[in-house]
Amino acid sequence: MRSGEAVEALFNPRSMAVVGASSNPAKWGHIIPSNILRDAYRGRLYLVNPRGGRIHGLPVRRSLTEIGEPVDLAMITIPAESVREVLDDCAAAGVKAAIVISGGFSESSPQGREMERELVEAAHERGIRIVGPNTMGIYSAPWSLTALMPPVRPRPGHIAFAAQSGNLGTQMLGWGSYRGIGFSRFVCVGNECDLDFADYLEYFANDELTRVILLYVEGFKRPRRILELAREITPRKPIVIYKAGGTEAGRRAAASHSAAMAGSQDIYRGMIRQAGMIQAETTEEMLDFSDALVKLPIPRGRRLAILSWGGGWGVVEADLCERHGLQVASLPGEVKERLSSILPSYWSKGNPVDLVGIVNLEDHARCLEILASHPDFDLLISLGTVNAAAAFGMAERPEEVPPEEREIIAVRRRYVREGSSRFAEKVVELMERHGKPIVTVGMPQRDAETAEVADMPRDRLCIYTNPERAARVAAMLAERGEFLRSSGMSRGIRDRGRAWA
Repeated sequence: MRSGEAVEALFNPRSMAVVGASSNPAKWGHIIPSNILRDAYRGRLYLVNPRGGRIHGLPVRRSLTEIGEPVDLAMITIPAESVREVLDDCAAAGVKAAIVISGGFSESSPQGREMERELVEAAHERGIRIVGPNTMGIYSAPWSLTALMPPVRPRPGHIAFAAQSGNLGTQMLGWGSYRGIGFSRFVCVGNECDLDFADYLEYFANDELTRVILLYVEGFKRPRRILELAREITPRKPIVIYKAGGTEAGRRAAASHSAAMAGSQDIYRGMIRQAGMIQAETTEEMLDFSDALVKLPIPRGRRLAILSWGGGWGVVEADLCERHGLQVASLPGEVKERLSSILPSYWSKGNPVDLVGIVNLEDHARCLEILASHPDFDLLISLGTVNAAAAFGMAERPEEVPPEEREIIAVRRRYVREGSSRFAEKVVELMERHGKPIVTVGMPQRDAETAEVADMPRDRLCIYTNPERAARVAAMLAERGEFLRSSGMSRGIRDRGRAWA
C-alpha cells in the first residue's frame, strides 16, 4: 500500500480497533481506549482481546475478524513478540495502518532489530503500513481522536507535530493546551521501521487544517527526501524543527531511545538552513515559534518599535533585539508629537517608548496605535500592559487580603482586567488592520500564561513571559519574512488571514 493512503487512514480513520484492550487500569490497553472515549472520537471504536467481555461499557471482540466490518486503523498494545501474529487478522479486517505501541524492537537489541525487520516484511506482504513501533500514538483534531498513552488533552488548532519522542511530544501537547496553543495532528514516529518523517511531512504539506509544521528530530531515516520536501514546503508553510542528539552523549541516547542515527549537528544545521526551515534552539522555542507563525503576521522588514510600561524593561528589550539583528528605529518627529499629546512631558521621547508608569490603559492602546500605524515600523513589541493586573498587585488571593480591603481590591481588579482585555483586543485589531506583528510580554511569569489572561483572545494573540522570548520570536518572524521575499513570496506577507506564514 502507498504511504499516502496509509497516512490518510492514520489521521482520518472512520473506524479503529485497539488490539490488546485490557480491563486492568494500569495497562496501556485500558488507558488508551479511556483517552479515546474521553475525547469523543467521531469514528467507530472496537476493542479486541481473546478473552472477550466488556471494557468501558463496550463489547470486546475476540479477534479483529469478529468485528465483521472494515477497520481503517489498528492500535496494537500487545507484547512485541506477539505483534506479528495479529497481522493476518489485520489484513482480513482491511486495516491500512497499524500503530505498534510495543517497545522491545530495534531500540533494545540486535534480536529486536531482526524482529522489527520481519514485522515490516510481513506487514508489507499483507498491504499494511506500520507506525512505530515503540510509539505513544497519534492525535487528530478533526476526528477528536486522542489515541495516546498519557492522559493529555490537546487543544485543536493548526500546528501539525511529528516527534521522535512520545514523552516529549505529548508533554508539548499538554503544555500547548495550557498556553492556548492548538494542534491539527500529532504523531510519535517511534522507531520509523516503515512510515517515517518524510511520509508525515508530505501529508502535513497538503493538509488544509495545518498551517505550521513542527518537528522534534533525533535523526532522519531519509535525509535527502526530507531536504527535497522541505524545500518545496517552506515557501508555503513554515517548518519549525528542534534537532536533538548533537553531542556524543545525545547520539548514544538517541540510538537507545528510538534507534535513530543522530548524525553530525553541523550537517543538520546546513540542511535546515538550505531548506528554509526554522531551527528552535530550546524546547520552549518550539512552541513559541510555532504559535507565533500561526497567529501573527509576517513583517516586511526588521524595523522595530518597542512600547514599555517602564524604562528598565525597554532598555533590556532594546539590547536583546539589536543583538538578534533587529533595528530599533528612531522615532519620526510626527510620532513624537502625537505621543507627547498623550504622555507626560517627562517621557523619554525615544524608542523604546517609555510609558513612565501611566495607569490609564486606554492611553497605552492609543500609543500602540500611533506606532503600529506608522510606515517606519515593521513590527512591534509591547511590554507589560497585556496582563496589567500583576503590576497593580492583583495576584492576591481573597483570603490573603484584610476583609475591609476586599471590596476595593475587587473593584480595582475588575477595572484593570477589563483594561487589559481591551488592550489585547486592540493588539489584534491593529495587526489585522496594518498587517504587522505585535509581540506582547506579560510579566511577572506566574500569571502571564494562566488565569490572569484567560479572557484574552488567545487564539489570535501571543503572550510571552519575558523580553528574551519576545526578542527571539520577533527576530524569527523577521527572518521568515526575508526568506519569503527571497523565495518570491512577498505578496503573501501582507495578506491577512491564514496566508501570513
